[in-house]
Amino acid sequence: MVGPSLLSPRSTAATDDLVSSVHEVMGSVVHRAQPALEAEGISKGQFWALHLVSSLGSASMSTVARHLALSAPTVCASVDTLEEAGLLARHRSSRDRRAVELSLTPKGRRVEARIWAHIARLVADAARDLPPADIRTAVRVFQELHRQLETPGETP
Repeated sequence: MVGPSLLSPRSTAATDDLVSSVHEVMGSVVHRAQPALEAEGISKGQFWALHLVSSLGSASMSTVARHLALSAPTVCASVDTLEEAGLLARHRSSRDRRAVELSLTPKGRRVEARIWAHIARLVADAARDLPPADIRTAVRVFQELHRQLETPGETP
């Protein structure tokens, strides 16, 4: 559980509970996805780097490091491993020939898709006995949180 001292001073008991719940669910999903990651031969960190590059279409090493809040050498080591496994490719940027960008290879796309399919099965199995109205409410709340977090400008 995330302690109240880690949360925003503007938070309430309800938002503290929401943050703790999201943290606990994410931890459980990542823990339960570990066998799928191991089967693909990648770590959790490598999966998040792979997913980030996939989400962005292509990204520089520094963009990946910044988004994952990791040092460039740490990301470089993960990228080297992913490149050696044939999951990521490095190429010169079409916008700036001095820059090197990363993109997923077809194999990388397949690996990412298999892991997300595994995660989808985990969540579907966990939600199987939940009332449909609760699932719709959860979806609505998470979509709104995502919208608020992705809106440019001030932090909500």
